[in-house]
Amino acid sequence: MTAVQIAPGVWRLPTAPFDLVNSFLFEASDGSLALLDAGTKRAPRAVLAALDGLGKRREDVTHLVLSHAHADHAGGAEQVVDATGSAVLAHEREAVYLREGRMPRPDSTTRGGRLLARLPAGGFAKVDVAGTFVDGAVLPVGGGLTVVHTPGHTPGHCSFLHASTGVLVTGDALFNVRGLRYSFRSPCTDVRLSRSSAARLGELDFEVAAFTHGAHVGDGAQVAVRAFLAGRPS
Repeated sequence: MTAVQIAPGVWRLPTAPFDLVNSFLFEASDGSLALLDAGTKRAPRAVLAALDGLGKRREDVTHLVLSHAHADHAGGAEQVVDATGSAVLAHEREAVYLREGRMPRPDSTTRGGRLLARLPAGGFAKVDVAGTFVDGAVLPVGGGLTVVHTPGHTPGHCSFLHASTGVLVTGDALFNVRGLRYSFRSPCTDVRLSRSSAARLGELDFEVAAFTHGAHVGDGAQVAVRAFLAGRPS
């Protein structure tokens, strides 16, 4: 799997077949790179291969930004940090889970959440979070990433807007798997909140909608996202 350029200096890195899991790479004017999400524990091989394919050095990745503390997003973080020396950034409400290597408890009001809670707790290697952020912060990495706190999937789940290129990364607030859809209910910590906070994405201006699960949408992305949020029942 190779990197897919979705805007100048922005690449989608598929780390699983059929675009089921994606990381994203953002390049700043000085050539430094910010990686958004590290995928599963098997994903770093694909991430590093993508860097090689783009002619980038591993040490060019100065920061790893994590959207939330689920194993398919933070599972490869330890290996990525070891390989690149990057500093990890996460929302202040998500940092505790990353530092402890555990996923937030799912919503007990849903049948799927109750079933998931009975299973052995899934986790990932502990992550040393170097810095935290809050909603509305503009991270000075990768050419500037604006934090859009979209909680509910997890307490500190975030989406990100790369204003200079018009790329919106929804994280798990929205999927693009067989069409636009909300995230699955079972892993959410608060299903209702995950749906209502996703509505924030329709208020943003963007040219490309990118998803950590599913292919990105270029042409008509803003119209498509707004139409979904306006018309799809939760």
